[in-house]
Amino acid sequence: MRICNCNLPRMPRTLVGLIVLVNVFTLGPAWAQDKPADAGGVASAETTASGNEADTTKGAQDIAPAEKKAVEEKSTEVKPEAASAKSTRSESKSRTEKNENKKHVRVLTLSGNYQDLPTPGGLNPTELILGGGGKSKSFYRLCDYLGELEAEEKVTHVVFDLSDASIAMNPAQLDEIDRRISRLRSGGKKLIAWLENADNTHLSIAAGCNEVIMADFGGIDMPSSTMESMFYRDAMDLVGLHASVVRAGDFKGAVEPYTNSVMSAHLKQHYVEMLESINAAQVARIARGRGLTVGTIRDLQKKRMLLPAEALSAKLVDRLAPFGAMKQTIMADLGDEYEWSKPKAKPKREVSIFELMSKAMSPPKDPSKLKDESIAVLHLSGAIQDGKDPSPGAIVSGPTVKLIEELNADDKVKGVVVRINSPGGSATASEAIRQSLDALSKKKPVVFSMGEVAASGGYWITCIGQPILAEHGTITGSIGVFSLKVTLGSLLRRVGVRVETVHLDSSAAMDSIDHAWTDEEIARMQNFIDHTYGQFLKLVSESRRMSVDEIKPLAGGRVWSGEQAKQRGLIDNIGGLDDAIAMVAKKLSIEKPKVISRPDAPTGLDLFKFLGGSDDEMGDIQIGAVDSVDSVLQNLESRLMGLMTRQGFKADATKLLFRSLSKHESGLPKAWALMSEEIKIR
Repeated sequence: MRICNCNLPRMPRTLVGLIVLVNVFTLGPAWAQDKPADAGGVASAETTASGNEADTTKGAQDIAPAEKKAVEEKSTEVKPEAASAKSTRSESKSRTEKNENKKHVRVLTLSGNYQDLPTPGGLNPTELILGGGGKSKSFYRLCDYLGELEAEEKVTHVVFDLSDASIAMNPAQLDEIDRRISRLRSGGKKLIAWLENADNTHLSIAAGCNEVIMADFGGIDMPSSTMESMFYRDAMDLVGLHASVVRAGDFKGAVEPYTNSVMSAHLKQHYVEMLESINAAQVARIARGRGLTVGTIRDLQKKRMLLPAEALSAKLVDRLAPFGAMKQTIMADLGDEYEWSKPKAKPKREVSIFELMSKAMSPPKDPSKLKDESIAVLHLSGAIQDGKDPSPGAIVSGPTVKLIEELNADDKVKGVVVRINSPGGSATASEAIRQSLDALSKKKPVVFSMGEVAASGGYWITCIGQPILAEHGTITGSIGVFSLKVTLGSLLRRVGVRVETVHLDSSAAMDSIDHAWTDEEIARMQNFIDHTYGQFLKLVSESRRMSVDEIKPLAGGRVWSGEQAKQRGLIDNIGGLDDAIAMVAKKLSIEKPKVISRPDAPTGLDLFKFLGGSDDEMGDIQIGAVDSVDSVLQNLESRLMGLMTRQGFKADATKLLFRSLSKHESGLPKAWALMSEEIKIR
């Protein structure tokens, strides 16, 4: 291919490498473009047939008149080959009609981690070109597909292939999918689950099916709910970090990893009570589906690991089958009148290098203007942060407020469901979002739907007096506030750095990186935090129509399961996103609402950031020792986050706190309405 010199701008080496990689995967070998692999045989057959026909015609012209009549008479006879072809066409038509009349067995293969609002990971050019990889799946796309199956009359059986051991859904999602499966089953579909290596997620999904088949080579691991949290105090002592903390509420567990070596006894007991509530919902779901008692499932949880034969004996499964024989086993029972089918996949298309680069270099597209009246689902997922620029996996106040204002101004958006999955974050950012939602609710119906976690700042933003729904396994509450400052003096001295702060009075040194808060400064900070906490209590009191004195025993940082929160009046009812949408539709008197989601899922490719660019090249320049301090913190954050991620912990909250340490901002210290999201419940 000849490339003309068009005075194109010189591209960075990284981008050139990406283009080469894309060329390799998109252009492919030349022969594949010129001639499809399966076209040659068909073309040869057509040519041969055409040649034979020409020879026959030419021979017929040379036949003598006496012989021509005999040839014509002979030609009227039915040739065996023609009869055979006609018979074949008839049989093919018969088979087609028979196949069209067959009932369908639809197999639905689940795999990977399902999220309400999937967010992309790091850039992987191979995944970018070929697709796939370890990216998260859309939970609500799965739910929508189950809804579509209800209307497919030919599909009489649905097989849930649960053979992938990596299937992951949080407790709130399991509650939601249980209702979807129940609705599919009550609509007349027969549901079959196939298990190989199963855990609580697999069992929760399978329990809603009519029949559960398990491979004879595999097993079940069904632990009761557990909670894990990492404590950094000893590690911080080793490297020379000291945390100064002020908090409102003895149950505000987000600060304990930085101040304690182990969890405090009163907090641990509080968490045990919450775990019992969450586990009870999980046990009840499996017991109800399998027709067993709650006590039986609890006893099996204590055993935890079961062989296939033990699972059969305990009635967790209905029968065993040979490993890898899912289709053969199921179709052998159903017979020839059924046809095995899979969901239709969208056809893949080739993407040119120019189209790929155009998409990569273009800014994110705004949602297109709505044509129909709709109910919007506003997904708020991640830690809550102050800021003006959007960040994947976070709820940033500026873009979020702007999006809420757009929903408010759009006449086609008739109502909004706010879906929250957040451990909280900045108190000021939470209040900015809450005020925007309050203004929205004065114009349009608003209902809150809590997902896996809606705590601290995630609960703060719900305090506008509108209905709140949560699942049994939702973690919510954590009504409390704290402020945290990590002092780096000892660490800096160990690496040979000393900081000299010149000030006019001692209070001006509160923000110095080597200065721990004094008792007097802590007292001043306590007044500031108590004031913010008082505002939080007042908002909850007004929203839930309860007195502050009634709220206080529920606050102080205490966290609750969805069931506990309902019993204590912190939410209105148990339900999922579908229930919240139905509530808004009922308020609007809409029978079948059109539902849209905002914001749109991010693409995951920001080429300018990938190449090292930024919107404000001079915005984060620091000098001297501060550069070294930020480098140390970034290295510590990277190592800690990597360790936590490999162990399966969620690290958003800790990442948010660590990053705030390297920000050198003037003004009041930050107040956090944040729970410890590193808590992993399974």
